[in-house]
Amino acid sequence: MRHRWIHEIGMEIFWMKKELIRRWRMDTPTGIMGIIAVTSGFVLLIFMVQGIAMVIRGAIPWVAGSKVSALYWSSLGYALKATLAFLVFCTSIIVFILLKIFYRR
Repeated sequence: MRHRWIHEIGMEIFWMKKELIRRWRMDTPTGIMGIIAVTSGFVLLIFMVQGIAMVIRGAIPWVAGSKVSALYWSSLGYALKATLAFLVFCTSIIVFILLKIFYRR
């Protein structure tokens, strides 16, 4: 009895998964690039908020001598993170548009 019930649930999950893929086509290159574009957009938004917070923290005029180097390296690290995130975001948007134009079933 239990084995039959587990088998029926497994078959139901299999067909639900097949129906989801058929309906929204998330397994195509366009769907995958769309997911990457949205995810990298959220990451880019988080980095932009970090940058605004860093500017506000950097607006405090009193920085001790030993803190200057820490502020410099943290801003340099932020610049590298933001540049990489922006590069991934732009590349994924461009590839998404190209796939949308040229990849037709």
